[in-house]
Amino acid sequence: MQPSAFTNNDLTGYYTTAIDALCEIARSSFLLGRLGEALHVLGTTLHLIEGGEVAQKARLKLLLLYGKVLIVDHLLHRGDTDLLFSTLLQAQQIAEATQDQQGRASALSLLGQAHCNATTIAIVKSGALPFGTQGQGKYEEALSYQQEALGLQEMLHDTRGISESLFGIGLVYQFWQQNELAREHFNRAIQVAEESGYVLEQAEPHRHLTVDALFKGDLEAALTHARLALSFREAGGFRLYQPLDHLSLWDIYQKMGDTTKAQFHMQQASTLAEEMGLATLLSSVITSTNHLGDQKEDV
Repeated sequence: MQPSAFTNNDLTGYYTTAIDALCEIARSSFLLGRLGEALHVLGTTLHLIEGGEVAQKARLKLLLLYGKVLIVDHLLHRGDTDLLFSTLLQAQQIAEATQDQQGRASALSLLGQAHCNATTIAIVKSGALPFGTQGQGKYEEALSYQQEALGLQEMLHDTRGISESLFGIGLVYQFWQQNELAREHFNRAIQVAEESGYVLEQAEPHRHLTVDALFKGDLEAALTHARLALSFREAGGFRLYQPLDHLSLWDIYQKMGDTTKAQFHMQQASTLAEEMGLATLLSSVITSTNHLGDQKEDV
């Protein structure tokens, strides 16, 4: 009996299987804090499939994950954004061309995150802080992308996406010091995530509610939110932002005069940062945290 002829569809299927497996490897590395490995796997995979018989859905999946990892890499290492935006814009184009509404919503949300982070990093690099920037033309593109994403996510009943975009919108409002709107969006993001059983999605809103409470001088509320942020981050298995969570707790305990607990969290932050190659970031965030203490809430 002759074997069946090999077809282009067979090749496409092999590519899809390979991309699925490599995305899982990259995602696992990313969660474990092995950022360089995740970027290497995703970048190499993207190069290898160039010109191949790859299904657009599989290519989109790869690009969205790569974009997500690049967003975090930019926030932590503050490098160039060209690859980040070209990756996400390519994902957006594929989603639109294939009429993949879920993919389009994800691309829009990630573009919102990318613009928000890029703006924040640019401001911090200039020696300033991002708060009080409304009316300066900053974060408007980030807000527009997140609002468009949220509309699609609500239509698709994508509760994870809804939670993430609500947080992204709240973050812009926090930077603009529209603090009531920021709190409203952070709390809605947490509520949606909690009702849907999502753990990790509750961490960032709590971390930024910590910032909000510190602005108001409410150390007890700040401590509650900071503990929850770390708890959800640990439960979600995402290590890269845990040094930032420990730094928040260090700052709060310093202000409370509890030097023993403050030193514990500084040591935890330092150990985690060293393990993941983020020691330089740690010192930068400590400087920004000290500057942040001088900021006053404008309500």
